[in-house]
Amino acid sequence: MSDLTPFTSLLSLAVRSQEIAEELPSKENTQLHWAGLGFNLLGQRFVVPLNEVAETMRVPQATLLPGVKDFVVGIGNVRGKLMAVLDLAVFFGKVSDFPRNQRRVIAVEDEDQYFGFIIDESLGMQHFPSDTFETAIDDIDEMFIPYIRGSYCVAGIHWPVLSLTALAEHPELEKLAMVS
Repeated sequence: MSDLTPFTSLLSLAVRSQEIAEELPSKENTQLHWAGLGFNLLGQRFVVPLNEVAETMRVPQATLLPGVKDFVVGIGNVRGKLMAVLDLAVFFGKVSDFPRNQRRVIAVEDEDQYFGFIIDESLGMQHFPSDTFETAIDDIDEMFIPYIRGSYCVAGIHWPVLSLTALAEHPELEKLAMVS
């Protein structure tokens, strides 16, 4: 009969694991990263801070409303909550080249508002070394500048940080009805 008991087998395994284990990197060698959600809108790449995003989704079915501004697609029911669905391309005075069924929505929620901003495409989570943040903004259309909070530059590619919270506070979004 073997002298190995389950306890001695586990003990032996623990000892071997400790012998071949690699040390964790020291705190000085770790680099801080910033994470955001990347997306395209009107041929421009952006990233939005994760703390501003409630969720991303396909464009929900929306009930058209009479007498609203042209960028308001309608009101959608998202799991029992009413969401104002807004087309960002139209908000900025342009038309997207992407078919609506391929576009996505970034939902922004606070106590008073639940907006779904339609974007052209989601580029997923993006991670940037914190030290690549720049306050200067290059090569971006003027219409976006009031909502840009700097950019990250990695491998020569600039990712402007677009604040959807700042966009949601725009006076045009306070009242979505057309002024009579």
